[in-house]
Amino acid sequence: MNPMKWSRKIVWNLKTIERLLLILLGTAISGWCINALIIPHRFLSGGISGISLLTFYLAGFPPVGLSILILNIPIFILGWHEVSLRFVFFSLVGMLGLSGFVSLFSGVSFPVHDEMLAAILAGVLLGVGGGLTFRAGGSQGGIDIVSIFLNRRYSIRIGHTIFTINILILVAAAIVISLDRALYTMIMMFVSSKVLDRIQSGFNQRKSVMIISSASRTIAQGILHNLHRGVTILKGEGGYTGRPQEVVYTVITMLELSRLKELVWMTDPDAFIIVNDTVEVIGKGFRIQKSEDFPRKIRKAVKNPGQT
Repeated sequence: MNPMKWSRKIVWNLKTIERLLLILLGTAISGWCINALIIPHRFLSGGISGISLLTFYLAGFPPVGLSILILNIPIFILGWHEVSLRFVFFSLVGMLGLSGFVSLFSGVSFPVHDEMLAAILAGVLLGVGGGLTFRAGGSQGGIDIVSIFLNRRYSIRIGHTIFTINILILVAAAIVISLDRALYTMIMMFVSSKVLDRIQSGFNQRKSVMIISSASRTIAQGILHNLHRGVTILKGEGGYTGRPQEVVYTVITMLELSRLKELVWMTDPDAFIIVNDTVEVIGKGFRIQKSEDFPRKIRKAVKNPGQT
């Protein structure tokens, strides 16, 4: 066999193993958190886990891990048609891992007696667990699949979607358990969504930058050769002077922002710089979108545009 093909195969296998291990780590953190912090304090959780916990608190059966497994079946049937096969596979691993670790860690506890501290710590751990799973290309099942679908189709943040859907679970918790438990759960969910968004986007967040300067071409060359980032020159016009004005547009990482500012101000101290946060960047130099990341029906439509 061609050595290059063997090399590519080994890299793919190593990446797959790395993803699976990351998913298992994330689900282990979430599973431990559910048993050690959420159940002892009678908090709820989001999505399918929240429904499973609510059922467990009211009826004492089925066990939370088994309930998660059963309730996820119709979700994965939906995901099979609406989300990519690769994501469904990694999500299946995540869901089975969460169900298994919840059962494995059954009965464990963590000595945090203050309800507020327990809610905050549980939110951090759930956010880390879910974020690691998302970064590996999967989910822990339930509404995570719906959230990923909305994120890819409409660029809606995963944490925001999950937090919104979970409001319905909080209302149910306030009615059938207690308002206090629902409020603590709300705090936990809020912390979890923020941590999850941070883990998902990465601490090295991307920034989109617009630079208005009379030395736009020199600045653009500096970005290309010193930062090795792509640059787009936009044509504009001064609102007051009416003169033509070139605007430099680029996308960089947070770590590169200080270098960019230094480069611009050394070239033109009077330059006007606008920096914006970006939710997601897809393209050369950042994340490349692969065909297998899309659902089968979309790949089929691209290959056969005349067929529906």
